[in-house]
Amino acid sequence: MKNQGNKLMTFRAFSIGISAALLALACGSDDKDTPEAVQPIRETCEDNILLAGCTPPPVDVNNVPIDAPTGPARPTTPPDTGASVEELARGQAQNVLNSNCGQCHGPALSVADAKAGMNYINDIDKLVTNGKVIPLDSANSLIIQRMTNGSMPPVQSGLPRVSQNDINTVANFIDNPAFWDNVDAPDTNCSDQFIGFDELYRAVADDLADLDADDALTTRYISLTNRATAGVCVTGTALDRDRQAMFKLVNALSNQTTVEQPRPVDRDQTIYAIDLEDYGWDEPTTVIIDGVATDFLDKWEAIVANNQFAVPFAGDDADDAVADSGTTVPVMFADTLLDTASIGNVYYAMIDVDVNQTLDDFILNDLQIDVVANLEDEDQVRAGTTKSRISRQDRVLQRDEINVRQGVLWQSFDFADDQNESIFDDPFGFAEGGTEAIFTLPNGLFGFIIADADGVIKEDSDILLDTSQNNFRAVTMVSCSNCHAQGLITVEDEVREIALANALVSELSRDEVEQLEAVYPPAAEFARTVEADSTQFYKSALSQAGVPVSGVDAISNIFLRFDQDVSLATAAGDLGLKPATLENNLDLLDPALAVLDGSQVDRDDFAALYVNSLCILSVVNENAPVQQVCDDAEALLLQ
Repeated sequence: MKNQGNKLMTFRAFSIGISAALLALACGSDDKDTPEAVQPIRETCEDNILLAGCTPPPVDVNNVPIDAPTGPARPTTPPDTGASVEELARGQAQNVLNSNCGQCHGPALSVADAKAGMNYINDIDKLVTNGKVIPLDSANSLIIQRMTNGSMPPVQSGLPRVSQNDINTVANFIDNPAFWDNVDAPDTNCSDQFIGFDELYRAVADDLADLDADDALTTRYISLTNRATAGVCVTGTALDRDRQAMFKLVNALSNQTTVEQPRPVDRDQTIYAIDLEDYGWDEPTTVIIDGVATDFLDKWEAIVANNQFAVPFAGDDADDAVADSGTTVPVMFADTLLDTASIGNVYYAMIDVDVNQTLDDFILNDLQIDVVANLEDEDQVRAGTTKSRISRQDRVLQRDEINVRQGVLWQSFDFADDQNESIFDDPFGFAEGGTEAIFTLPNGLFGFIIADADGVIKEDSDILLDTSQNNFRAVTMVSCSNCHAQGLITVEDEVREIALANALVSELSRDEVEQLEAVYPPAAEFARTVEADSTQFYKSALSQAGVPVSGVDAISNIFLRFDQDVSLATAAGDLGLKPATLENNLDLLDPALAVLDGSQVDRDDFAALYVNSLCILSVVNENAPVQQVCDDAEALLLQ
C-alpha cells in the first residue's frame, strides 16, 4: 500500500483546487481569487469529543460536561480528565437515545408534552427505575426491544430507524457488568448448582473412553462448569451468552472452510467437546510474547501455555483423560480460554498471522492480493469520510477481493496525523497513519489486524477509541469484534460527490473522472456492497455457528465480564467449590483473598493467587493439580 500513488495517475489540478479550499477553510482566508468549490464538512473534537484522539471532558455527577479545554491527544493512557470509562459509555448511550428519541421523549419537553408522559430518554437511571432498562439484560430491556423492532421511533413520526450500531452502543452499556455495582445478572440465582473438578474430569474421561484412539488424541473440552457452580442457571439466558461466545470464538479462530459447533457432553450443556482438526488447531504455531518467540506442537497448547487458569490435574479420572487425549490439560474453562485467545499475539497466532511481517506483506503473500494492481485496474472499491465516529483523522475504506480463496479484505486507513493529510488532497495517493484490516476467514467469519503507519502489526491501536477498555485503546480482536458484531459498517462517502462537483474547477481529465467514478461508487451502491459481503460471509457463518446475528457481541461481552473484579461466587466457581465452602476456608488462603468475604478482588490479583489457592483447596478431591505445579506456585509466592 505504501506510496501507491507513485504508480497511479495523480489528481494534480484536483489536489490544488481542493487543497486551496481546505486551506482557506482551516485558516479563515478570504482570498477571492481561490476557485469556488464544494467543501467537505469536517468533524472536529469540538463537534464530537468521543472521536479517537480527542480528550474527553470532565463530567459532574449528572454526567453533564464541565467546561474544559478540548483538543487532540492520543489516548495512550486513560485521560486524566475526571471522566471514567463508565461515564463515557453512559454518555454515549444517553446521547444515542436522546438523538434518536429525544424529539418525543427528550428532557426539553414537559411531562404533558412528551409522548406517554416520558421526557427522560437521556437518563439511564430513570429508565431503570421505570422499567425501561433492565441492568445486565439488554435483550429484555424495553428500550432495546422497541429500537430493534422499529417501533421506536414509530413509523408515523417520519424519523429513520435507529441504526444497529446505535442500538449496540446502548445494549453494550446495559450488559457491561462493570457499570452496575451490586446488581446481579439475570439467571444467576441457582446457588444449588455444583459441578466440581472431580465431576468435570469424570465427564471428560468417560467421553474420551467412548471415542476411538485417533479421535481422542485430537479431542479437547471447553467447560462452563465454573459459571454453573458460581450460580449462573444452566438453562438461563446468561449462560446462553457464554455458549454463544464459545461457539463464535472457536470458529473465529479457525483456518478451516467449515463452521463447526462444539458438541455438548453433558445433559445440562456445561461441558463441550471440540475436535482440533475441525478448526486447524492441531497445527504447530509460534507465539511471540514480549519479543520472545515460543513454538508449540499445536494451537491448543499455545492457549494452555498462556492461560493462567489452565492447570494440569492428576487423579484417576484426570490421568485417564490425559492418557487418552495426549495433553496434560485436556479441558479449559470457556471464559479463561476466550480471555487468552481473543487478544494480542496469541490471537494472531491462532488465525495464522505472522506478526514479524508487515500488514502489506500479509495481504500480498497470504491473501495474494495486489492492491496496487487492483486500483490501477479499477477492481477496488473505496469510500472516504471526514466524519468517522471512531477516529479524529480522515478515513478511507477500501475493499479488495481475496485471490487465494473466496472472500474479501476491507481496510480502513486513518490519515497520518503529523502530515495533517486529507482524502481530498489525493484520493489515491494518501499516506495512512494507521490501518485496521478485516478479512474473511475461510469459513466466512472475520479476522482482524491492526497496524501502525509503517504497516507493523500491533496488538492494539493508539488511534482508535474503545471506551470499554480501561486505557481507551482498541484491542484486536475484542474491540473489533464488538464494533462489527452485526458485520461490516458502511460509511457515507464524501469523496465522489465533492470531486465530481469540482471536476471543472480542478481540471480533471476524463480518465481521471472515470477512475474516480469506478473506485468511489455512489453511496447506495457502496452500501449494497457492504451489506452483501456481511450477508454472504459473516452473517451466514454466524448462523451456522448457532449465534444470533443481532444484539451485542458475545465475545466482547464475556471478555469484559471476565475482566471485572472477582466476587466470592465467581472465585468459588473457578476453584471448583461451592461459594459457602470457599467462604468457610478463606483463612487457608493468601490474606489478599480475605476481601472475598463481603467484597471483591481484582481479577489480576486473583489470577496471581489462583494456582496456589487451587492446590490448597483441592487436597480433599480425587483429582487435584499435579504436585510439581503446586510446588512451583508456592515457591513463586515465597520469592
